[in-house]
Amino acid sequence: MSFRINTNIASLQSREYLRTTSEDQAKAIGRVTSGLRILSSGDDAAGLSIANSFRSDQAVLQQGIRNANDGLSTLQTIDGGINNISKLLDRARTLATQSASGTFTGSRAVLNTEFTSVVAEIDRQAQSIGLNTGGEFARSLSVFIGGGKSSNGINAIQNGASNVDLSNSTVDAKSLGLKGSQAQGIAGIDIGTGSGSTSVSTIINDPTNVASLGAAGFTDLYFRGPGFGDAQRVKVSVNLSGVTNVDNLVGAINNALTSAGQVVSPAATAFQNANVRASVITAPDGKRSLAFTSANSAFQVEAGDRTANALLGNVTAPTNPTGVSLTNTVTGGSATAATTTTFGASQALASLSSAVAASGSLQAAGITLASPTPGSALVFGNARGERFEAQSSGDLNNLLGLGSFRSLNGASGSFDYTTLTGSGGAFTATAETLEFSIGGGATIPLAVTPAGATIGDAIQALNSAIAGNTTLAAAGLVATNSGGEIQLASTNGTRFRIATQGAGNVFGFNSAGATGVADVAETQAGNTDVNQFISGGTQQTSLIPFSGIRSGGDDQTITLTAAENGGPEQSLAVVLRNDGTLRNGGTVDEAISAINTTLQQSNNPTLQKLFAVKAKATPTGPEGIRFVSTLNSFKVTASTNGGGTGLGSQGTVISSATTGTGATADISTQESAQSAVSALATAVTSLGQAQAVVGRGQNQFTFAVNLAASQLTNLAAAESRIRDADLAEEAANLTKAQILLQAGISALAQANSAPQQVLSLLKG
Repeated sequence: MSFRINTNIASLQSREYLRTTSEDQAKAIGRVTSGLRILSSGDDAAGLSIANSFRSDQAVLQQGIRNANDGLSTLQTIDGGINNISKLLDRARTLATQSASGTFTGSRAVLNTEFTSVVAEIDRQAQSIGLNTGGEFARSLSVFIGGGKSSNGINAIQNGASNVDLSNSTVDAKSLGLKGSQAQGIAGIDIGTGSGSTSVSTIINDPTNVASLGAAGFTDLYFRGPGFGDAQRVKVSVNLSGVTNVDNLVGAINNALTSAGQVVSPAATAFQNANVRASVITAPDGKRSLAFTSANSAFQVEAGDRTANALLGNVTAPTNPTGVSLTNTVTGGSATAATTTTFGASQALASLSSAVAASGSLQAAGITLASPTPGSALVFGNARGERFEAQSSGDLNNLLGLGSFRSLNGASGSFDYTTLTGSGGAFTATAETLEFSIGGGATIPLAVTPAGATIGDAIQALNSAIAGNTTLAAAGLVATNSGGEIQLASTNGTRFRIATQGAGNVFGFNSAGATGVADVAETQAGNTDVNQFISGGTQQTSLIPFSGIRSGGDDQTITLTAAENGGPEQSLAVVLRNDGTLRNGGTVDEAISAINTTLQQSNNPTLQKLFAVKAKATPTGPEGIRFVSTLNSFKVTASTNGGGTGLGSQGTVISSATTGTGATADISTQESAQSAVSALATAVTSLGQAQAVVGRGQNQFTFAVNLAASQLTNLAAAESRIRDADLAEEAANLTKAQILLQAGISALAQANSAPQQVLSLLKG
């Protein structure tokens, strides 16, 4: 056995074991007193990270449950308000049913006063619960609860939110169909039986009105709106058989409206969804006028004949039942050729008359040709009251008196072209006047004199003259040599027309032997109709002027921006142009069609409530564009272009404003009460649908709370398994550590005294 003084191995070992035991005791005491297994990251770094994540998720879920309960409380408040509105509808139906009875002998005015107050209270309560149009809760409500995970492209935030969409669940009077947009005939013109001169019976039996009917016994109305505008406008033919007064006229119109909506077509379906209904309005002075109402859509109604125009109050005089004429005419600039010419005027004009009458598209547009007489100017008419043009091609001797542009293929074919090659050009140093029309616009005379008698001289002179004219230069017209003839072409896709004055054919744009004539401007009659009525109580822009986009370089972007019920702004751009890519801005009709088509094809429910219509500020004024919608507001912006053409007010933002007054259900007459009964039945259904959405939302939030509570419990359990200490185990560890600590101290004392044994060896 060896003895060492310098290094006491036993003491060192005892101290190390004692240190370890002391640390174990301290850790056991910490776990027992804190109840936690992990006191520091060193105890279990990975476990601590997971436990902290679980704890953070629990904090989110705890607040999420409070969020959902708040949302549930809000929906319960809304539900209570809807229950009150349901009772108000019950009272309104009771009053309407009482007034609708033919045996009622009391005062309908008294009933209507209470009915009006009930409708007003519906609006007040809808506003109080935030479910009026544009109300606080009339939108998609997203309540974040937490507990979601990313999956299939949907992030955790989206999956952790519960959404209830109340944007289509408004319950004010307008949303329930008790208020809506309304187009009313001209006020002050009484079509009731009390009128001696403009009653319904007098109007529909007026010979002039009868002669204007497209089909005997039927008067036509045309409706435009979202999804049924432009060429897809809905024609409503009203059967006048048995109609003797304004009340059965309304019945006949409503039957026709129903039938028009049942046609199988997208436009008819959109019209049916608009649910336009006819009614009669009785003014305080007893005068009665026709009106049309929709609870959910803006629209325009247009008279299709003089009878319909008169029924809408647009009569030639307050005491005359004849409706204002809708015929708009175009008169040729000069007389047709006389019978004695080789033209064969009588036969040619008879052929033209037959061709117009046989054209389905012209007849659908209401285009007619008055009985033409050789030696007199042609007179074309439009029975719809719309502006139009009558032009000819190939008639270089102007035998029809309409003037002529050169056609693309000699004596026939289109006279709108982007490239045209002359033929038989004389190329002499002789002055000649050419007339151009860019995109169908006004004629532009261009006097050109070549410096020499060669095609090169002619081309140089023509290009120089074109460059000196701003409009022609913007159209990109360039003359070149094509096989010994002059070819005119547009470099930017602009369509143009050309005519030559005189018979010289210097540049080759006259037909051989023909006498070139200037294009004659047709005389456009300024019609005096007021046959279009836009529903009031809607958002409308002012009338925006429009001029056709002529040049291929004058693209214009129309931007429409709208928001619904406090939701985010929706925006749509429509490009109007007139070039080789697309020609949708040459006329006001093309532009309106392009705008409305793009809106409907956007598949955006908000923007699809917008539509554009053609209108005039004055009966004889130019046609412009007005935008209309039932939305709370919207904006229109038109970009600028070089020609200043297209939609006017370029570079400015045009905001909509509420125009006119809408309709409110009333029960002041038996007829209006009967209409109110039907409207209230629909309102009850609409209210039930809104309440169902609220109920689904309550259930949805309840289920979300249940799931979040379950997740919270399980997360707490999972965190506990990682973070919490097993106290039984830790108590045993503490006892073990205490015993080891006592034993260690005793052993250390023995180890420290061991070197003293060496002294006994030194005593000897």
